[in-house]
Formats: sequence, structure tokens, C-alpha cells
Amino acid sequence: MTDYSYPPQPYANGYPPPSRTATTNTTTTTAAAPYPPTNSTAASSSNGTTGKRSRNQPVDWNEFFGGKPPKEIIVIDDDDDNDDEAPAANQTYQNPAASASTTQQHTDKRRKTTNYDPVYHHAEYSNTHTPYYDAASTDQNTTSYKTSAATSLASQPSASAYAEDAATGQKRKRTTRQAAADQKKREVNTRPDPFAEYVPPPKPPLKAKDVFVPLVPDRTAKRDQKVDDDDGHYIVHDHADLTERYSIVKLLGQGTFGKVVQAYDRRRNADVAIKIIRSVQKYRDASRIELRVLSTLACNDKHNRNKCIHLRDTFDFRNHICIVTDLLGQSVFDFLKSNTFVPFPSTHIQQFARQLFTSVAFLHDLNLIHTDLKPENILLVQNHYQTFTYNRNIPSSSNTNPRSAKFRRVLLDPEIRLIDFGSATFDDEYHSSVVSTRHYRAPEIILNLGWSFPCDIWSIGCILVEFFTGDALFQTHDNLEHLAMMEAVCNTPIDKALVRQVTSGRGSNKNSAAAYFRRQQLDYPQSDTPRSSRKFVKAMKPLHEIIPAHNEFNRKFLDLLKKIFVYDPKKRITAHQALQHDWFKEHYEDDGTEAEKIKIERQRAARAEAQRSQQHDSQVGQLGR
Repeated sequence: MTDYSYPPQPYANGYPPPSRTATTNTTTTTAAAPYPPTNSTAASSSNGTTGKRSRNQPVDWNEFFGGKPPKEIIVIDDDDDNDDEAPAANQTYQNPAASASTTQQHTDKRRKTTNYDPVYHHAEYSNTHTPYYDAASTDQNTTSYKTSAATSLASQPSASAYAEDAATGQKRKRTTRQAAADQKKREVNTRPDPFAEYVPPPKPPLKAKDVFVPLVPDRTAKRDQKVDDDDGHYIVHDHADLTERYSIVKLLGQGTFGKVVQAYDRRRNADVAIKIIRSVQKYRDASRIELRVLSTLACNDKHNRNKCIHLRDTFDFRNHICIVTDLLGQSVFDFLKSNTFVPFPSTHIQQFARQLFTSVAFLHDLNLIHTDLKPENILLVQNHYQTFTYNRNIPSSSNTNPRSAKFRRVLLDPEIRLIDFGSATFDDEYHSSVVSTRHYRAPEIILNLGWSFPCDIWSIGCILVEFFTGDALFQTHDNLEHLAMMEAVCNTPIDKALVRQVTSGRGSNKNSAAAYFRRQQLDYPQSDTPRSSRKFVKAMKPLHEIIPAHNEFNRKFLDLLKKIFVYDPKKRITAHQALQHDWFKEHYEDDGTEAEKIKIERQRAARAEAQRSQQHDSQVGQLGR
């Protein structure tokens, strides 16, 4: 595992990670309208000193008002000495050096709606640090205040409790703050959950036929111009045209299949992602299968309630099949990596899980198996995050690599999209013998027992544990070691019935996986097993130690995982059954819910600002008439 130092540099928008005790005091120079001073302030003014003054010293009001006292005076006398108390824990450290630019932040932040279908929504493939909306101060402010670091809820029960404890002084002030905190909590708890309800496809589901891929002529080709490298990959140049409609912005990634670029769609005036398939026949053939899968998804879920990437366009250009989809945020894996593999909050794991099971239930209802579920194939819709203090040891699936972290980036919006259907397979069509990326591969695939829908469920289980620990659960590249790690995590040997299926074949029907067993038990370690392998497998924790059931939320999460990590695919929980699990009914307070409050505050502020701007424009328009 690569060692990433924290904090990752540079910080977006120039914001350093907050310290739990860090504060910033911003002194302003703009003068406020004069108020009649109290006795103490008047004395200070007259003497020009800053020492403590007696309240009994008389004030010469005629002198203060220059011999012209006003007709009416309002005196505000507040004896509360605690006006500088720290605000709630969901504010972030404000770098004074960067404060001048804070008024320009988030001007492109998209307002969320209940539709949750951001067609052609432009989201940069980079991390975006999102500070609390009212924590910033500029030289135009007329106030001076302290801003506390965002605090992890592992050490702070909840922001509302923190605000309640911090609110001292007048009783009316305390009541108002508590009511505001309660109102925020009600908004989070009662807000409609866009991921809560699965919408199945029509019956019978529509199965797309082969997708027509139009051939786009190359009108700009030059003699002897080389467009491919030696492996058949398209040579990408920034700002080069990819047909007359699209212009390449930059390369986003590259894989065995080809390359993915960010491009500008001149017809729609929006950025998109384009997958450029290698000009090798077997990859061109595979891309046509992917196109058929993407078309099937779209025609059965036009409003994309089930969170799968949708096909927007396709064409054949310079012997490269191109697949156009929405441009989204970075992958969940890339976010973990940028976060130095510090795990997600439990509430975000729950929301990720609900969306994944929803997407996979939809696929399975369409008779489709994804076969390659992993964090790299899960994209965020938005990358905006808030940095919280963490200050604790990181959970681990092994005793060999204890880690800790001081800070954690927490997403403001954990909405995702499932991508990469290049390996997706219809259950009634040809199945290759080996599928899935190694770390997320189900036992039935390793044991050559055939595979179907349940292999996707096993992959989701591996992903959820990885979200909880920050590390891949089964870090191996050897089949026997992989099976031994499974037995260690599941804390039980592989089912006897499955072992008999593997070892019962004879002659030409003999299963090659039979070599992994001896006397109906897993033959691990063997005489030639490396010492490092033995040590690593021995250090693997059982599931109940990886996810300690110290509260009801974790207890039900552990129960769901135990129903996922079942060797026999016929007994493994289905996506539909998982969505009905009690864990999804549990409410929990952590950094994820704090980030949700920050998002709500930002949305409220954005709506208020939009309303003020609209009123101002209306007034200007009336004056213009």
C-alpha cells in the first residue's frame, strides 16, 4: 500500500486542515455607526485608555453629542460576557491569507433538487474543499469573531449538543440557539431520501438490440497523420477536435479497453466524458456489448432513478468507437486515496450501500450481472467536502498495519453513479470463466462453480468493508491465499457441500480448484507457502472484530455483512432482500450528518442570495421604467 503523507498538498482554495483548537480573529477597519456609550465605554473614550473603568463615573451627554442631543436615544445594555463563545462544531478553520478570495468560492455549485438526474452536469475531476458557508471573513466585514475547527463526532457527541453547551448568557439567547439546532436536526431527519425507494423496471423488462454506431467521416485528416499508438490507443491532444461536435479538453484516464477524455459538446454547450475504444477488433466487439447494456439501462429507467451511468451518444471516428456519457466527479477510490485512505463516516457508508444495492437490484431485474463492482467503478456526482478533525486509530481488517489520522475529509453529498458496464453480462448469455477484479471476486468464481447474480453481492460486501477501514479487504493475488483469507474473515471453513462439488469430478471433469483442498478441508498452508503469506493470513481479523458491534447501528451493519459473506451463492442475500434490511432503518449521528447540515446551510444561503438578487434586479427594472 502506498504511503501517503497527510495533509495532501496543495489544499484546494488554499485552506489548510483545521486544528481542533485553532481559531482565527479577523479585525476590521470599517467604522460602525456610533452608539451612545455606557458609563464604562464613555470613560474609556474620554481618557483614551483601555483599562477597566468604574460604571459609577457620570457621563457628560451634552459633551458627547457636541451640545446637540438627539430627540430619541436607544440604549442597549447587555451584561453577557460570553458573546465570544465558539460557534457550533461544524465550522472550519479560515486561513486569513486566503480570506480575500472566499467571496468567489462556490459560484458554480449546483443547487440540488429532488430529481437527482444531473444530465450533462459539469463537475470537475478534482477535490473541492468546501468551507462552512458563513465561516469566512473578508476585509469588508464589520465584525470580529472566532471560528472553531470542525470537530469529529467521535469525540463530540453532536453539533447540537455542542451548541447547547456552549450557549451561555441570556436565557432567551440559549433557547433560540437550541431551537435552531433542533430545527436543523429535524430538517436532516425528515428530508426526503432520494435513495430510499427502489423503482423496478417495467415487466417484462426491455432488452436493447445491437446499437447502431454511425460512422463519422474525418474531414480534417492530413496525409501521414498518425492517430493511434502501437497498441491501438487513440493519441489524445488537448483542445483537439473529436469530430466537429466534440472538442477534447483533457485526458481523464486509460485502461485496457482504451482511454477516457473530458470533452466539450458544442451542440449542448456542456462538458461530457467520452470513452475512446482501442482500434483493436476484440475491443471494438466488446464495446458493442457494452453499448447494448447501456441502451438497456436507459430504456428501462429514463429518469435514472437507479443511479447507473447513461449513454448520451455514440459514434465511430478514425476506427475508434466512442461512447459519450455524463461527466461526473472522481471515483470513490480516488476520493479515498486523496483522503490518505481514511474511511468514510458510517452514515455515508449506509447511503453508499443503499445506492449500490438499488443499482444492482435494477441490473439483476434486467437479467444483467455487472461482474466488476469496485470503488474505481463508482463515481461521485460531486466532490465537495468538509475537513473534520479525526484524531483516532483507523479500523483495520488486519493486525499488521495499525494506522491513525488527525483529519478526515467528509463529502457534503454522497450521491454516486455506477459505471463501467464493459464486463456486464446477461444471465442467459455466454459467461466467461473468470470475472471480477481479484480483491472483489466471489468464492464461487475461484472454485470454478459457475457464477451469476450473487457474485455482485459478494463484491458489494468487500466494498462496504473497504469503506469502513479505508483498505481493500482481501489484498492478494493467489487463489489459495484468497480462500484462506475468506475463511479467516468469515471465521468459518468453506461449506462441506461446496467442497464436495469441487472435489467430486474425475478425469476430464476434474475441477482444477480441487488442488486447494485435502481431506475435504482447505489445504492451507502448504509446504511451499511463503512465510509472509502465512503471517498475513494469520493477522486477518474475523468480521466481528473488523466491525465491532458496540452500538445498534454497527450491530445491524455487521448482521447485513454476515448475510453477504456466505460461501454458498444460493444462500447469499439478494439485492432486494438487502434493501429491506433493518440497518437501512437505523439513524446515526456522525461527521456525515454534520456535513449534511453544512450542505443544507449552504443551500439555504444560496436560496436567500438568489432571492435577494432577484428582488434587486426587479427593483432596478422598475426604476428603469
